[in-house]
Amino acid sequence: MTFIKRLIFFVVLLYCFTSAWAASGFVVKKVHVEGLQRVSLGTFLSYMPIKKGDRLDYSETSKIIETLYKTGFFSNISLFHKNNELIVKVVENPTIGALHISGNKKIKTKKLLETLRQQGFAEGEVFNRSVLVGVKQALLQEYYNLGYYNARVDTKVTSQPRNRVSVNINIFEGPVAKIKEIKIIGNHKFSDHQLLKEFTLSTPNLWSFFTHAGQYSREKLDADLEKLRSFYLDRGYLQFKIDSTQVSITPDKQYVYIIIHVIEGPVYTVSGIKLLGNLLGKKVQIQKLIDIHKGDVFSRKKVIDTDTSITMFLGDFGYAFANVKPQPKVDHTKHQVLINFIVDPKQRVYVRRISFVGNTKTADYVLRREMRQMEGALYSLSDVEESKRNLANLGYLQNIEPQLKPVPNHPNQVDLQNHLKETSSAAASLQFGYSDMDGFIYGASVNERNFMGSGKGVGVQFNNSQYNNVYSFHYYDPYYTKNHVSFGLDLYYQNTNPRKLKYVSDYATDVFGGSATYGIPISEYSRLNFGYGYEHTRLRTSASSAKEIKDFVAKYGKNFDNIKVNGGWQYSSLNKFPFPTKGFMQSLGLEGGLPILKHKLEYYKASYDVTWYRPITERFIMDAHGYLGYGGGYGKMHELPFFENYFAGGIGSVRGFSANTLGPKDSNGDAIGGNISMYGSLGLIIPSPMPSVRPSIFLDAGNVYDKKLSLSDLRYSTGVQVEWYTPIAPLIFSLAIPINEKPGDETEPFQFQIGVSF
Repeated sequence: MTFIKRLIFFVVLLYCFTSAWAASGFVVKKVHVEGLQRVSLGTFLSYMPIKKGDRLDYSETSKIIETLYKTGFFSNISLFHKNNELIVKVVENPTIGALHISGNKKIKTKKLLETLRQQGFAEGEVFNRSVLVGVKQALLQEYYNLGYYNARVDTKVTSQPRNRVSVNINIFEGPVAKIKEIKIIGNHKFSDHQLLKEFTLSTPNLWSFFTHAGQYSREKLDADLEKLRSFYLDRGYLQFKIDSTQVSITPDKQYVYIIIHVIEGPVYTVSGIKLLGNLLGKKVQIQKLIDIHKGDVFSRKKVIDTDTSITMFLGDFGYAFANVKPQPKVDHTKHQVLINFIVDPKQRVYVRRISFVGNTKTADYVLRREMRQMEGALYSLSDVEESKRNLANLGYLQNIEPQLKPVPNHPNQVDLQNHLKETSSAAASLQFGYSDMDGFIYGASVNERNFMGSGKGVGVQFNNSQYNNVYSFHYYDPYYTKNHVSFGLDLYYQNTNPRKLKYVSDYATDVFGGSATYGIPISEYSRLNFGYGYEHTRLRTSASSAKEIKDFVAKYGKNFDNIKVNGGWQYSSLNKFPFPTKGFMQSLGLEGGLPILKHKLEYYKASYDVTWYRPITERFIMDAHGYLGYGGGYGKMHELPFFENYFAGGIGSVRGFSANTLGPKDSNGDAIGGNISMYGSLGLIIPSPMPSVRPSIFLDAGNVYDKKLSLSDLRYSTGVQVEWYTPIAPLIFSLAIPINEKPGDETEPFQFQIGVSF
């Protein structure tokens, strides 16, 4: 019944009551209710403002009807009286038996249902058409906040048995509004360009596909306005204020214009810094943490950073709940600020118990051995953070959040709960595809980084292509001993046939062998590695093989039995796996063959590898990678065996040049590699909407050389790359343009790689 009909009905009903009842009314001897189905009589009577024995005046009937309508239970209410009995006839509103949402892509159904639930609209709730109108507006507002101004919400209500209804909500999202212009008015000290560099929002650009920077969102605008405030406050503008923000939408709702009016105000400087409160006798150490000096331009960021530094410093001495409160005293006449840091270390605490929440597969001891914070020890913030980094680098955990829980009745004790989420640690796959380097590929692999929750790694693989056939078994125990000495075992058979590749020397090798490797920790970030193994190599050539290859065979033979040794040092402070966002990793490696067996290979190879990640904004990350390798022969072998040579070109080297084609050529004009390798890359990692996908822009430089390095022969390329870490295998796609291609170089702009990490 519509509102107008209800109003007419109410007026007529009131008139009837006025005519039928005397002004004095009557005493209600009984309340009789008709029409109740879902609502119990007790619930109904609890809402009734008139009870048995009360005197009812006609003027109170409107109050009764109004009160019952407010419950939302009823669509129609009628009042009658007979022989001092009050008769109430009701028609209940139906309940929502089913609720379906369709057409939504940008916002997940779960979030939309939560929005409806907050409006009192969910399965099992009473259906009310007026509430449905509010629901439509709430859903539209969700989309408007994301810039979808063309969004439309249609509803359909279908009756069901037993006074229920089915509600279908169909959403048409439409295109997101694009930002046509962002203009800042009132800025005199800084240009629009300087200020807009701080914004997440921007007009559409070349990378909008990845960053969505050209799409309008109210939420992002609010965040950008806060960044704008921070920009000025970090440069001393304490009276800065955003006077107004205007967002106008074009009639077709496709574009928005943003105008921001600001008032900059004067620059404030620091007149002094004071440390107050309980400094625990560590005033000298705490003062060294303050990166603010008298005469400096005031910076809110430096104040916050100092607060954080002091809090973390105290946290390493057991003061888990230390409070550092900056209190600036502002002199608006002199435009100066006196900063007081009031230190309250509170109670010193010990960690009673460490526990883990969320590990359903991984054994507790696997996680516990990564902890640097110990039970029974003083709380240390640095140890807790280092423990978090170690857990993140395991590769099968995410969302790691340490939480402190005070122990009841023990103010100097806390429990440390590590909340985490396990991710898939296994990669099992059947492979069939095509690689630009290997041609057609087929194979299978199982790689388990956390075998049966033990933290040990086990992998089995066979991989066949026109260039390379590999069969291997891998085992790795990161805690082979209690002292964190690791142990790895590899067994393998490999048939490599470069002659199947274009532009590479004509030969083939059959190799089988095994190796054992140990890793010894020497610090939290560093470890020494050494290993040994046996390897048999059979070299196959043909009549068309190059002269260099035939000369090597004539001099050293085709079959080799080799005892191999390797050693090295590795340092890593990377913050997580597989996609680090900050940290540094470098390694030195040395391998070679020992002159023990009769048909040995007397050679050595040394390498240095370095990788660096550094965030430059909240969303963009700079990464750099460099590699230098050198090899040679010793004893009776005066050169590095050609099948141990370094190669360059392709993914993992200089992208944009065909795989393994750069560097020295043999007498047939095919690439044969060299004994010196140098490669470097500088990249900018750009934001991705998917956490398992990492796009980047890069600049590569590198080559391989025979006996003599020449920087003038470096090859350069630039392009974009996308890494996709899938549960099956990591995938890499690269699109690169060579910068200084020279005669004889083979180029390949698009390249991709399928690989399984062991």
